[in-house]
Amino acid sequence: MTSAAEEWVPRRNVLWGSFNGLAYVPRLPPTAYTLLLHMMTEQEPGGLVVATHDELAAGLAMERGMISRAMPHLVAARLVTVVRRGRFQLHPMIAAFNDPREQQRAVKALPRDMRLDVGDFEDEYERRFQLHLEEKARKAEAKAKGNVTPINKTTRLKRVH
Repeated sequence: MTSAAEEWVPRRNVLWGSFNGLAYVPRLPPTAYTLLLHMMTEQEPGGLVVATHDELAAGLAMERGMISRAMPHLVAARLVTVVRRGRFQLHPMIAAFNDPREQQRAVKALPRDMRLDVGDFEDEYERRFQLHLEEKARKAEAKAKGNVTPINKTTRLKRVH
């Protein structure tokens, strides 16, 4: 006879992290905090999160659009870097590692201006997020003027016999 505790198996190895970097997190919208904490639970050693916006939304019982609106806040705060579609990197100061030495090496390798504890993190976040909003507005204006080629442009395929 086995007990429930004996049948329970963790889904991955326990990771180590010093999350002192969270002390340097600016005031973010609640959805961004929720997303950050969810990503921290889904990370691989070293802070890599492999999940699409749809998968993150499903894990949080949210709509995909909420994830898309929250992610720029995390990027502007330098807490998350978008590696490519479906791959995100948590900042080393908040990422979990296999042992403390790995995190210490990752944090020491950071350029000084990328550390969360250097400078005014609130001002830096607000500046970066404002740049994001301006870029978004610029793209919307260009699209409205017709200066942007739509991605869904159909191409003619040659018939193969």
